Amino acid sequence: MTQVEEKEKALRHSEQVNQKLTYEMALLKRHAFGKRSEQLNVLQISLLEEGVDADIAAIETELEELHLTAATPVARKTPKRTPLPPELPRTEIHHDPENDHCRCGCQLRRIGEEISEKLDYTTGVFHVERHIRGKWVCDQ
Repeated sequence: MTQVEEKEKALRHSEQVNQKLTYEMALLKRHAFGKRSEQLNVLQISLLEEGVDADIAAIETELEELHLTAATPVARKTPKRTPLPPELPRTEIHHDPENDHCRCGCQLRRIGEEISEKLDYTTGVFHVERHIRGKWVCDQ
């Protein structure tokens, strides 16, 4: 799960707990300040107290589970695109520096290149643009 999903789950859980506690507070206030006909009897109050203890235990186990899931890192999968078909015509575009001298005045040396391909469409024809970017380094 991503962090956003975890945060949303924790937020929903907190909102549910808040609603439940608000409801219980309303019942207890009604018991303390309500009319005599609306008050809870002793059996009803004991049922409410038992439910609160069970709810607190359930909330604690959920919080422990959330901490355990948050501690384990999620391995992200890198998206894999299929290569463009080799039968499409290709045009190579080289991106090289204008001069092959460094700021210090020495000659730059090519150590590799990075190639990216982009599918392009012109009226009725698909073709691939190969952008070739050289990797250059200064010996100094």
